[in-house]
Amino acid sequence: MNTHPHLRLITNAVATSAPAPEAPKVDHKDDFDSAFAAVETLMTRIVNEHVHGPLRTMVLEHLKTGGKFIRAQIALRAAMALDLDPRDSVNVAAACELLHNATLVHDDLQDGDTVRRGRPTVWVKHGMAQAVNVGDVLLMLATLALENSPINPNIRWHLAAAMTRRAAETASGQALELVLLERGWMGRDTYLRAARGKTGPFFALPIAAAVLCAGHPPEHARLLGDATLALGGLYQVCDDILDLYGNKGRGAVGNDIREGKVSALTVAHLEARPEDEPMLIETLLRSREETSDAEVHDWARRFKEEGALSGAQKLANQLLAQVDCEPALINESDLHALVTKTGQKLIAPLTALSEGTHS
Repeated sequence: MNTHPHLRLITNAVATSAPAPEAPKVDHKDDFDSAFAAVETLMTRIVNEHVHGPLRTMVLEHLKTGGKFIRAQIALRAAMALDLDPRDSVNVAAACELLHNATLVHDDLQDGDTVRRGRPTVWVKHGMAQAVNVGDVLLMLATLALENSPINPNIRWHLAAAMTRRAAETASGQALELVLLERGWMGRDTYLRAARGKTGPFFALPIAAAVLCAGHPPEHARLLGDATLALGGLYQVCDDILDLYGNKGRGAVGNDIREGKVSALTVAHLEARPEDEPMLIETLLRSREETSDAEVHDWARRFKEEGALSGAQKLANQLLAQVDCEPALINESDLHALVTKTGQKLIAPLTALSEGTHS
């Protein structure tokens, strides 16, 4: 197998005795675009090879709805930060995206979202049962994406284990989010635990995968991945705000209120006005059909006028600062820069929103 010289596994015994000699710096930045383009091509090929009949059509249809492929970008840029050729990480990047898309299909079904990326969601177009099939097969395809890759076979096992672990963490976070309202867990701590758990693992995974491919022990890869989990909280806070005050391509604003979600805005509002908890819970407990546009707009007005919007924005800034100060990343300057830049990109729409609010 023609493997990249960095794509090797350093066992714990080697790692604890003497560090591997440092490889010369390699500049592969010009190869990023070709590697990024290859990710979508590879995902399509994997689907065509392993999925058949109507399920193949549905999976390809979902993957072609667009998206920024943020996780794939992080996987490739993390590889470059560790002096790896990003073209050798195309399989890893594709695996991260397939896994992420599996959770999106299931998430839309659980939340009752009817539009994603400006198009009908899988369950709306093909039914709930087929949406389960689409999400399930995407979960399986993620592991198959590692097949026939230029990665040492020993490392593939650790990559597959990392993918499974992060997927389990994501499912646990999603399950926690779904019970926050019914159990009356409306506070910041439980909200952030659910947000980090639901969204953070798929920011951690591409970082950890690159560290594994660079030859570091699994424990070190997991540590550096865990250092990025706050990105999940940051992403979710920004997503919550944009759900009500931005445009997420889901056909309507205020879906979180209609779905009865505990969000960064509800948390910030109750921190400022705890006496409103019964009224807010009453709204959130109503079905989507029973929640009127007027009620959504009234809460949007109150969140803005009474400080919840600014409170949620402050929380986003705190999470960005937390990402920037993670001790595990201090000695990994290029990875640290990548993670910080990712956080800044996530929060950028809130800056534009704030400027529009005050203009």
